Amino acid sequence: MKQTQGILLNSHFTNKMKIGGELGWFIRENSSASTGYTWSCIPDNSGVYELVEEISLHASTDATGVPGAIIWIFKAVRGGTGSVMFELRAPGTGKVKEHTTVTIEVE
Repeated sequence: MKQTQGILLNSHFTNKMKIGGELGWFIRENSSASTGYTWSCIPDNSGVYELVEEISLHASTDATGVPGAIIWIFKAVRGGTGSVMFELRAPGTGKVKEHTTVTIEVE
């Protein structure tokens, strides 16, 4: 089994990453299966990081309302500071219900 390691990115402080270092992971609970709300990732144009992969994890039950999770994985590509925003949007209207910003500083 392939094992992947990384750092957990947090929206409460500046996240430090190194070029060629561990990947940065940001995780959100995703209840879109029962509510229709969806999370989206909005990268900036800083060029200091790159979105490598987006993973959706579904609950292992058919019960209604059991949330899954969504994971975004980033790698550092050049020195500097950037930020990535995540928005939770309502079904139909697309209105933003919640948002959070993650700051990434690459050395």
